[in-house]
Amino acid sequence: MAAQVEQMKPLPDLDDPVSAPFWREAAQGRLSFQRCSVCGYLRWPAASLCPECWSPRAEWAPVSHDGEVWSFGVYERAFSAAFESDVPYVVALVQLDAGPRLIGKIVDVVPADVTVGMRVTAAFESFADDAALVNFRGLRSD
Repeated sequence: MAAQVEQMKPLPDLDDPVSAPFWREAAQGRLSFQRCSVCGYLRWPAASLCPECWSPRAEWAPVSHDGEVWSFGVYERAFSAAFESDVPYVVALVQLDAGPRLIGKIVDVVPADVTVGMRVTAAFESFADDAALVNFRGLRSD
């Protein structure tokens, strides 16, 4: 009988000088994006140049964690053995109140309860001492 090899989930590249600050900010519980120092454009994904004015100057700016589900899919079958224990799970495209759209897993919600327009907030999942993934959990509609 062949031994099973545990597969690791893919993780962001923490050595990438352009995007690593995003993951490190998430480890501190902050959702931050590059803001162009010239025109103020808030951009995601992170890039070496502003797509609006082509300036290379930018700073990382924290933004609101809140947004709404713009689109989503329910994974009932794992595309990789590394995700088998997570099935079923929801991956959503979230329109953040700050402007950018971010893709993330919806956590702490029954998949059947996720809807387009559902209000969510960022939830951070640590994967290294100095980095975290950004997931989303539903906001109460009290």
